[in-house]
Amino acid sequence: MIMSDEIDFEDDEPPTFGRRPCVLVADDDDEIRAVVVAAMKCDGYNVLEARDGSEVLHVMATSTRPPDVIITDVRMPHVSGLTLIGGLRGEGCMTPIIVITAFAADQVGPIADRLGADSTFGKPFDIAKLRTAVMNVLRPNYGPRAFANTLPDRD
Repeated sequence: MIMSDEIDFEDDEPPTFGRRPCVLVADDDDEIRAVVVAAMKCDGYNVLEARDGSEVLHVMATSTRPPDVIITDVRMPHVSGLTLIGGLRGEGCMTPIIVITAFAADQVGPIADRLGADSTFGKPFDIAKLRTAVMNVLRPNYGPRAFANTLPDRD
């Protein structure tokens, strides 16, 4: 299901600050995923889609240029959002992660925070606030994770 209609991940293309940031949206609910994808495309981001955490892990493992931010649901088949966050952070991944959940955000949020999520939104969520959260984690002054995956490797 991984879709990348606008993204060209060619090996010879160097990562630069001039490229459009890439947002990976993971949610097993097609309608919610479509709304988030449409909003991200409207904001000018390149967008990848995944139905579950295993597809996100596949993108992260095989891409020469990982996404700049991940938006993930919590409850998904195969690999849950919380398992995904823990696994990515355990591997040293610094990509900002935003969680959306149908569970009580006040209960899931602290767990997601401990695992390394950057923010949590309860469903239904305000799409404008989600868009702002994405913009904020991608700002150059956000900290060490801002565009962490776009920096060239240093020898």
